[in-house]
Amino acid sequence: MTDSTTRPPSLARRQWLAGGIATAVLSVLGCGGGGDSVAGVGTGGTGSFASGPIRGFGSIVVGGVHYDEAGAQIVGDAGAALARGDLRLGMVVEVNGSDIHAGDDGKRRATAASIGLRSEIEGPISAIDPAQGSFVVLGQRVRVTPATVFDDDLRGGLASLRVGQVVEVYGLLQSDGHYTATRIDDEDDARHYKLRGRVSALDAAARSLRIGDSVVSYADIAGAVAGLADGAYVRVELLTTPTASGAWRASRIQVFGAGVTPPAGAGGVKVEIEGYITAFSSPTRFSVSGIAVDASGAAWLPAGLAVGVRVEVEGVLTGGVLQASEVEIEDDDDQDAFELEGAIASLDRAAQTLVVSGVMVAFGQARFKGGTATDLAPGVRIEVEGHLAADGTTLVASEIEFEDSPDQRDSYEVEGRIASVSATARTFVVAGVTVDYAAAHFVGGTVADLVPGAKVEVEGRRLANGTLQAREIAFDD
Repeated sequence: MTDSTTRPPSLARRQWLAGGIATAVLSVLGCGGGGDSVAGVGTGGTGSFASGPIRGFGSIVVGGVHYDEAGAQIVGDAGAALARGDLRLGMVVEVNGSDIHAGDDGKRRATAASIGLRSEIEGPISAIDPAQGSFVVLGQRVRVTPATVFDDDLRGGLASLRVGQVVEVYGLLQSDGHYTATRIDDEDDARHYKLRGRVSALDAAARSLRIGDSVVSYADIAGAVAGLADGAYVRVELLTTPTASGAWRASRIQVFGAGVTPPAGAGGVKVEIEGYITAFSSPTRFSVSGIAVDASGAAWLPAGLAVGVRVEVEGVLTGGVLQASEVEIEDDDDQDAFELEGAIASLDRAAQTLVVSGVMVAFGQARFKGGTATDLAPGVRIEVEGHLAADGTTLVASEIEFEDSPDQRDSYEVEGRIASVSATARTFVVAGVTVDYAAAHFVGGTVADLVPGAKVEVEGRRLANGTLQAREIAFDD
């Protein structure tokens, strides 16, 4: 990454100095949360890197991996140090961590060394289109989905927004230059605006460029901006007042090689990224957020891969190319993708709500495991799975499991695509685990749907010989 900064005349000196401190922090953690080596991840080392929205808490869940963030160094996208309490559902992060392993509960787990937040836009809303479920900020069209998380101050979702309001948007840049929001925060006290996207219409003589429908002038930045070119990914900090011609004035430009910044030269690092396909040659050769992907070694590939499709890719980064072992198509509108772990902080039985990990949970529709609704009480530790309510802030629980219950102590979970099936033995293999399905309850399918390539989530009891005796098998396609 390259970074060019000027001291904006309209900003206080201490704010400009903060940018210099941020640059120093980024040189340690890597640009935007990736970059140079950190504990557990580095050139020639092993470890893991994940990029995508936070889908859960207890330990943060990114790309299906539960990262213990207790000892992680956390920074904002400008490099300011943050605390664990600053992390929120839906924020897009880049996580450098240890090797991924299967926990006692079967979930994929790792320890985070560094976490970098990455928001896409911060600025005033200029238009709202309820019919299309979108709004425009800094000339960029932002799409809101049922899975978009809203700040508590914006309870009500898209209907809570107003023209002129300053918001911060976390999300994913689409191949057409629009954005899909994963989280929206109210930022009426913003001292500057910012925009992350791809450069077009670069005019070196006029020192201007376009990001989406916005014209950005970088005339206030002294000297050349290294790496700046059409197609480059940039993060631009902007003054809050445009020029007389309507162009936004850049006070700082950071240039990135791609929309995601995994550790540079980190051979052997397990990488999991979520984003949109930005270039496509074939189902085995494409790019995601500017990262080249070689999926020729994947055991199974979904139909429908093309430019503009949202995917989650898992593999190993080698020579700047992500050698994919698994590719999944993601649904923009998938609500049922959040999970929480922790002690109940507060409980309102009349409203049938509780708070865990800082998130309001409605439990009236939940299925309970290891207890009942009467066992809910402040201090009791639970695990929650659910989807967002229409207000964009409340999590509607589909399942609540009590930690340390007999059911949980005797519970193991595994998910993935079936590699092989033995109808005679009534077993199949998924993620390297042999599953005995003889006594299983099926959700979303039947025993006839157990075929190689089918994606399943299995919950059951792990036997002494390593076989998983399934209690429940849910189909996830």
